[in-house]
Amino acid sequence: MGENFLNGSIPKGLFGLPELTQVELQDNLLSGNFPQPVSMSPNLGQVTLSNNKLSGPLPPSIGNFTSVQKLLLDGNQFSGKIPSEIGKLQQLSKIDFSHNKFSGPIAPEISHCKLLTFVDLSRNELSGEIPNEVTSMRILNYLNLSKNHLVGTIPGSIASMQSLTSVDFSYNNLTGLVP
Repeated sequence: MGENFLNGSIPKGLFGLPELTQVELQDNLLSGNFPQPVSMSPNLGQVTLSNNKLSGPLPPSIGNFTSVQKLLLDGNQFSGKIPSEIGKLQQLSKIDFSHNKFSGPIAPEISHCKLLTFVDLSRNELSGEIPNEVTSMRILNYLNLSKNHLVGTIPGSIASMQSLTSVDFSYNNLTGLVP
């Protein structure tokens, strides 16, 4: 259902359809908050809500998306902190929360997602330091934290992330040496 002119909000029951494997609603005119799911499909592997007008904070119930491998929420107006419950998504391999209004520190619990290969949190209002826990994501190959309000130094152990092929920390307030 992507790339249409769908508007309104996302129905609460959508994520609970028992055989649902993908939700692809990118490039529409959807608005409102991220729905608090009534129940969760055990087969849901991908949620793509990119480039809509969705707003508000992500609810802690995002932690119930335990089977999701790709969570793409870029190009919206989501705000508030990225909930620590994101760390419960053990199957997650790709997360794109870029081009939103997320604020506060990067949840160190994101490092609990050991299958992550792609993380894009660029173009938000994230602040604080880059959590050292990020460097424990051993198979991560893409990390973009550019255009935020991050401070402090780049964790030295990032140099030991052998799978990392692309990293972007530009347009922050980082100091110190490049590891």
